[in-house]
Amino acid sequence: MKNSSLKQSTRGIALSFTLVLAYFFQPQIAQAQWRPASYVGLTQTPSIELNNLAGQSLDLGKLKGKVVLVNFWASWCEPCREEFGELIHLQEKYDAKGFKVLAINLAEMKPRIMQFLKGNNIPDNAFEILLDRNSITYKSWKARGIPSTFLVGRTGKIEGVWIGSIDNADNDELKGKIESLLRQ
Repeated sequence: MKNSSLKQSTRGIALSFTLVLAYFFQPQIAQAQWRPASYVGLTQTPSIELNNLAGQSLDLGKLKGKVVLVNFWASWCEPCREEFGELIHLQEKYDAKGFKVLAINLAEMKPRIMQFLKGNNIPDNAFEILLDRNSITYKSWKARGIPSTFLVGRTGKIEGVWIGSIDNADNDELKGKIESLLRQ
């Protein structure tokens, strides 16, 4: 009886010690932040010519004069799902000032996307959802994982890249970047 009790105590102490060590020596997780387009190897803005959920073609080149947030996502991506509310907030907040969100879905069929939107009470017209069935646009934009977000200025130039989820659309860095471009 004493041996099993001693073994359990020893295991408990070893586990506690391991958890304490893991806490203090864990690698620091990099905070997502804006980076220049050159960070992903882009020197110019790739084109986007994709269909939306209604089957209509959208051409990024025709949006010159607007500030465009290009977001790559998938319904199975938890951080992508979590940031949808933030993207809706940005679209609603800046729409009248010439701002547009393009949410480019990676390789999913329209019924799956519609199921995702309905299941999460997201209107299918909250912002423009585009279908990149073969991930060709994703690759041409040199996105590094999902979600990845690019901010395109009024002239059509990529002004920044955000790798990772936008978890607060009202943070000073994000607002400052968008509002600065909207003033140009």
